[in-house]
Amino acid sequence: MRDPRGVLRLMENHATRSLHESLSPDDFLRSDLARRWVADGRLVDYEIVDDWTLRSPRLPFVTFPDEWCDAQNFDAANLTLELQAEAVERGFDLKDASAWNILFDGARPLFCDLLSFGTLQNRPWWAAGQFARHFLLPLLLSRDAGLHASQAFRVWRDGVPPESARAMLGVSRFLTRYWPLMARAGSGGEDAVRDRELASVSAADIGRHRRSLHTSLQWMLNGVRPALQHESTTWSSYEEQRGHYNDASLEFKRRQVDEWLQRLQPSWVADLGCNAGEFSSIARLLGAEVIALDADHGAVQRLYRRLGGRSGIHPIFAQLDDLGQGRGWAGVEVPGLAARLDGSVDVVMMLALIHHLAVSAAVRLPQIGQFAYNCTRQWAIVEWLDSSDPLLRRLCVERQRDSSEFSIQRQRDAFVDAGFVVEATSSLPNSSRVLALLRKAAA
Repeated sequence: MRDPRGVLRLMENHATRSLHESLSPDDFLRSDLARRWVADGRLVDYEIVDDWTLRSPRLPFVTFPDEWCDAQNFDAANLTLELQAEAVERGFDLKDASAWNILFDGARPLFCDLLSFGTLQNRPWWAAGQFARHFLLPLLLSRDAGLHASQAFRVWRDGVPPESARAMLGVSRFLTRYWPLMARAGSGGEDAVRDRELASVSAADIGRHRRSLHTSLQWMLNGVRPALQHESTTWSSYEEQRGHYNDASLEFKRRQVDEWLQRLQPSWVADLGCNAGEFSSIARLLGAEVIALDADHGAVQRLYRRLGGRSGIHPIFAQLDDLGQGRGWAGVEVPGLAARLDGSVDVVMMLALIHHLAVSAAVRLPQIGQFAYNCTRQWAIVEWLDSSDPLLRRLCVERQRDSSEFSIQRQRDAFVDAGFVVEATSSLPNSSRVLALLRKAAA
């Protein structure tokens, strides 16, 4: 949202950048390289309306660095380095290397800051420090300290401060290739002075220096690549280890959800508590765009990797019971997730989720029903557990709650009171679970 070269305004279907200075004839955005990146799907499309105005189509749904799994942060870093290397070879330079300059179209990273590229003039890449804060250090802390990159962005909007990484890793940082990124302020002063003295050197020297720097940063980035094997988290292996569903009830659930979605033909679906995207994939196969949200990092990362860069499913790593508000200056530059979900879909799905919110997170049933009502434009598909369900009873025992507080009737009443009409229900065989198709009552 912030750029010294212009002001960004978001309209319903497009984004407009009003420039403070007119585009020069040799501006990066007039280059063949920029148009090739657009054609390759690596740079957002844009139109030069006039020398003072740019216009781009808006992506239908976006996520931000504090909602990505580590594999997304890594792919965003790779794209940033890739574009910078190509730009340098053509005489351009990336002025900043912020993770907030990347959007995801489904599982495909896309560079969005059209005004970030200028003419290559200096030997130092001034954005290298920002690249470390936004990509290298968050991924390093995820690997070595258990703090996922997105969680780091929830604390530090401008990436991980080197002194914080230094404090978290302690002396163990010297056993890694990353300790120079965490050097104390002033320890690199002589190098900084030398770089300033060499700021205006030959183009050949600049190119050699930048290629060497790129090789070094790529080497560092490859060292924090998230492991390719499934991350072992509470829910990352849920699809293979669901003791509370037998084969018959699970297949029935898949068929029923598929049947209802075929009937509704939604353009947009939100799968809240999506795990690794089993039911998101059903909706996607029927042609819907899917917002797939889960609070388990391993499950979201598994979904993201399954997508293999395809669009259509938008993974989000977030806690529903703790949705962040807006970010940036005065909290208005980047809209919060609750605002982006509000009225965003034709169908909201809450499958095997309500009891976790109500019991584990102590969110009141009426609040859950109201949240579902706010998210959807018309329909909801939910799963209710009877108070006799073994999993529900276990959760209640752990939290010293009375399972009768969460009966199917009480869950039903919460959604009806929120404004839904129960269109259909379907009991899973050999189970105490009920699927319900809900419609928003006419105003």
